[in-house]
Amino acid sequence: MPKMVITKGQSGVLRRGLRDAFANAYDSQAAITKEELAPVMASDLPSDTDREFYAYFKHAPYPRYWPRGQEVEKAGFEAVQFSVLNFDYGIEIEWHRNDENDDQIGMIRNRASDAGTNFAYNETLAFWDMMLGTANFLPATIGNAPDGAAVFATTDGAAAARFGATGGNLLTGTGVASSAAIRTDVFAAMAQFRLFQNTEGYPLFPTSMIDQGFIVYAGAANEEIFSEAFYQNPSTNIAAAAGAVAAQNIFVSAGKKVELRFTQHITDNDHYIFMRGCPHKPFFSQLRDPLTEEPFDEGNSKDSARTLLRSQIYHERKGYGLFLPYGVIKTNN
Repeated sequence: MPKMVITKGQSGVLRRGLRDAFANAYDSQAAITKEELAPVMASDLPSDTDREFYAYFKHAPYPRYWPRGQEVEKAGFEAVQFSVLNFDYGIEIEWHRNDENDDQIGMIRNRASDAGTNFAYNETLAFWDMMLGTANFLPATIGNAPDGAAVFATTDGAAAARFGATGGNLLTGTGVASSAAIRTDVFAAMAQFRLFQNTEGYPLFPTSMIDQGFIVYAGAANEEIFSEAFYQNPSTNIAAAAGAVAAQNIFVSAGKKVELRFTQHITDNDHYIFMRGCPHKPFFSQLRDPLTEEPFDEGNSKDSARTLLRSQIYHERKGYGLFLPYGVIKTNN
């Protein structure tokens, strides 16, 4: 049997007569990333200047008993303001005219157009920078939330228990050595959401909102143990003794709505739990200038006319920000 010959090149068509059966080998599904992020991140809020200013009011006061003949109790609103700066993001894809002319399947321009499609994946890159406190895609780390604390913290900027609950949205876990430990930690996070208070000291979330379910992000290396924790039923693979009933998986039995998502972005044993029903997502993007394509060839570029190099530039202007992150809890392990 003849050997397959693999050639590698940095630019240009590999050879004339190339077939298109494998031409899309690296096609990503970047266009669906916004849909995947919809439950955990708000995308493309409108922006009409270089920096957007946001504000939110703390919770409205609750009614008080109003004794007859006395003035009704007065209470004002406290407000918090924060801002998010827009930045330019872009890429230029370049190729030689001769390569395009020799491209019998017309894939060079299609591959260049993929760079525009890949802008959809920017939301994912920004999401993980904001979640992990890194700056691999963003020009700088996201900084503190509007309450003066990091994305995940036990206390707010005033050193008070964050969201009125000891531990805030940063809990210490018991590890991932067993599925039981994972279930214990996720139940603790669910209970923590129920302990969150508004600024008047009352429950932040109604039960109907919490019961809409949760999304748990964990590292790709922990997929098996997390899947065992939530999906295996009975929750132990040891046969029950004669006449005994095997232990049932409490998440399955209780009908808890938990979606597991595994990612290579998480490289440790930490995990993150999002509340689906939270009315405000912890992360958001704002769109100042939409994605624009600028083509350059011999007809509109002197450089292209001199070098026969053609290109397409894709660019957009966006900002990424952090709202109050009461809809997500991190469990440290």
